[in-house]
Amino acid sequence: MNMPLNATELQRQHPCIAMAVVNVESLAKRHISEKLSNAKQLLDILFPLAQGSHNNVTGYMVYYQHLLACFADATMSGLQQPQQFVALAGHKNQPEALLLKHNSGYHLEMSFNHGGIIGIHDRAGIDDIQLEKADRKTRQWISLLHENDGGQACAQTLDKQFVDREGVLYTL
Repeated sequence: MNMPLNATELQRQHPCIAMAVVNVESLAKRHISEKLSNAKQLLDILFPLAQGSHNNVTGYMVYYQHLLACFADATMSGLQQPQQFVALAGHKNQPEALLLKHNSGYHLEMSFNHGGIIGIHDRAGIDDIQLEKADRKTRQWISLLHENDGGQACAQTLDKQFVDREGVLYTL
């Protein structure tokens, strides 16, 4: 039988255990925060905004054929190189995922879920950022934010579908 954990009762009966639980939860949140910060720094390097940093973005939207990053002060910025935005999944005002393409030819996918394991901790709701790793035979997507049980980055080999800037199906 599962019983809800009463934090007050746990603190009263087992203060050391309660402190350990709080420390583990705090460490996990810091770990997520650091991973998000590092991933957004990579976004700033590979896909810089015309103004501002991905670290300060509170949301992303697509306006006509342009990706816009929204900030807390109600300002917006596009990418320095607007052509790097190639496709999206979901609605333009609240995308489920955005697909960016670096000048080297590789793709990066930002997926959003405000209720997700990672997304709940991010103002913009970024739940994962995946880099494309392609060779002659396969295409893999390497997660920058999620890990497998062994603590290593998750890698998936799967096809993904988006809608490009012109409204045409974009499959990888």
